[in-house]
Amino acid sequence: MKEWKWKQHVSEELFRKKYMFQGEKDIYEVFRLVSREIASAEKPGKRKAVGGEFYDAMIDGRFIPAGRILANARPDSPMKNYNNCFTIDIEDSMDGIYDSLKEDALISKMGGGVGFDVSKLRPKGDALSQGGEASGVVSFLRIFDQSAKTIMTGGQRRSAHIALLDISHPDVEEFIMVKQGDTNKELTQFNISVKITDAFVRAVKSDGPWDLSFGGKVYRTVRARDLYTLLTENAFLHNEPGIFNADLVEKYNNGYWAFRMDRVNPCGELVMPPYSLCCLGAVNLPAFIRDPFTSKASFDWEAFRAAVATGVRFLDDVLDVTAYPLKRIETFSKQWRRIGLGITGLGDMFAMLRITYGNADSLRIADTLGRELRDGTYRASAALAREKCAFPACETGKLLKAEFCKTLPRDIRRSIKEQGLRNIQLNTIAPTGTISLTVGQNCSSGIEPIFSLQYDRNIRTGNGDEMLKETVYDYAWILYRELHGETAEVPDYFVTTAEISPKQSIDLQAVLQKYIDHSISKTLNLPPGTTLREYKDLFLYAYDRGLKGFTTFNPEGSMKGILEYKEKETIIRRFAPKRPKVLPAEIHHIKVKDQGFVILVGMLNGSLYEIFVIDDPKTYLDLKKYTSGYIEKVRKGRYDLVIDSGPVHIRMENFTKTFNSPNASLARFISMALRHGTPLQFIVDQLVKDTNFQDCERGIARVLKKYIQDGERVFTSGNSCRECGGSLVYRDGCISCPDCGYSKCS
Repeated sequence: MKEWKWKQHVSEELFRKKYMFQGEKDIYEVFRLVSREIASAEKPGKRKAVGGEFYDAMIDGRFIPAGRILANARPDSPMKNYNNCFTIDIEDSMDGIYDSLKEDALISKMGGGVGFDVSKLRPKGDALSQGGEASGVVSFLRIFDQSAKTIMTGGQRRSAHIALLDISHPDVEEFIMVKQGDTNKELTQFNISVKITDAFVRAVKSDGPWDLSFGGKVYRTVRARDLYTLLTENAFLHNEPGIFNADLVEKYNNGYWAFRMDRVNPCGELVMPPYSLCCLGAVNLPAFIRDPFTSKASFDWEAFRAAVATGVRFLDDVLDVTAYPLKRIETFSKQWRRIGLGITGLGDMFAMLRITYGNADSLRIADTLGRELRDGTYRASAALAREKCAFPACETGKLLKAEFCKTLPRDIRRSIKEQGLRNIQLNTIAPTGTISLTVGQNCSSGIEPIFSLQYDRNIRTGNGDEMLKETVYDYAWILYRELHGETAEVPDYFVTTAEISPKQSIDLQAVLQKYIDHSISKTLNLPPGTTLREYKDLFLYAYDRGLKGFTTFNPEGSMKGILEYKEKETIIRRFAPKRPKVLPAEIHHIKVKDQGFVILVGMLNGSLYEIFVIDDPKTYLDLKKYTSGYIEKVRKGRYDLVIDSGPVHIRMENFTKTFNSPNASLARFISMALRHGTPLQFIVDQLVKDTNFQDCERGIARVLKKYIQDGERVFTSGNSCRECGGSLVYRDGCISCPDCGYSKCS
């Protein structure tokens, strides 16, 4: 018998809690029973050998089935659902909605999460055929949310959901803003994402109009950039919604001739049509590293290919032995035989190879890994098609014209031409949270970086609400300490989530996405201090790099994470970017009590970096006809204002030398706040609170407000409307309530 050794107590305890509740005595028995159950789909003469292959892959730690399989797959199991998530459809009628609600409840009862697209539902206020007005998309989501809170999936937990809505739907603004994290706790059983299109992104980039339409009727036309700003602001502050790149997903739909892939599972790794399922497993990358942390460290590609082939057969067999919550899902799934084999432990793998996550070497290895996963899954599926026959709906000629299949090597395409494929689509990368913590011994999950080398986790003792705090170690870090001692210093190649730039993470995900026919579930953890302006750029950067979906987590937002580096909230101290010698400046002129002031605003890469307040009457008159120039820092304490406007060239040398007023001190403090990342709206709020009209605070506020329209507006959603109790929104200097229409402008 091959020996299994637990590396830390938390992994064993959680495995027992999650996967050993049917009387099993150890992990060996769990793996034996799972292997026997799944291999029962094979012909009688092959079951023992195939079951042994499955068992060896699991006990070696090289292949990890999804949690639902580990928990339920037993020959005598009372719960025969072995799939994590499903998709359904929702039609735009009362009967259709409540039929879908029933389907949703049946899936939840059986232990599955549910994903659907709500774009077919008519917008709020639309006329109904038998009189009255439609209550809108969000109102029906609340019904599904309440149902999910009521039904415990498999008697263990409440069901996870995801809802998608087209960016062109008239209710999209309400949909974008409905979830505001812990401030309103709306739709707590749902993730939400907006389906964006290539046309919408073009409209955003060109600052064009965008029609909100339904059923061929245009309800309103908005500015695309305003809608994009609304989307990014809510995602930045409240971590939702995510984005779903609908056109890119459809471009790589292998079943393009029969259906659209217009929805996802709750974690977003499988893009699917309605009435599909998630049949998931992962190849555990750290298990293939030879001589870790040494100059001889290498990856065993031959063993990896073998594990991929085993994983494809395993998941294909799952489709034949699992129970299905709905007949429509069973029929569709067996016609197309969709599976999702992925990877986990990428961050640990890089560390064990002495490669830094996000650098050029990691991108090169990721490219090879993605190609090997793609080719391995498709070769294995073609071989199964030869052995067992292709999926029933397979039309080989059409399949070979699919954009993703066109990227396959010639020998695989030749095999598909000869016998087709066993599965319509095959690979993905799921979050693999619990299986990575248990069977993976707390390896880094999915393609995420290492979260932390060690952290404290609260674990229930089983004695009421009593909690036990236990230190949890990353798997690769455990191995390193075993080799080099518990007091070993941390090598540079051990990088964690907080040390990796967002664009590095996106670049690595994009490299792998090229080879993944479904999608990738990855939450981009924003570094502390990320600004809204930086964040807005990330959304478009992810789109341009070819990500099918994009989801982020802002640790400074309104929703707490499951795992946090520190238990107590702290103020993040942000370091300002270094000032270049020269900054472009915009010149503003204001008057307070008949006194003229000049406000100079220095810009760094489009963001406000500093301001100067000049209250000298002569300078006010001299600069009155100019609106722009640049500020040169000649040396410490000396700044020159330069204006080059056609034939005019003016240099005001050392223009700050006479600054000794309270306004000059105020400008220095505002500048400090600006360059250290304080949201601009917060600065304006403080300035307008001053009731002393003798000074220029409100004039400065008027100037700064002009820049808020450039994308730094902030919702003060923690405040409640005094009229109806709804959440207030702050935009363009006005407080308003979307629920009752209350509004007040400063």
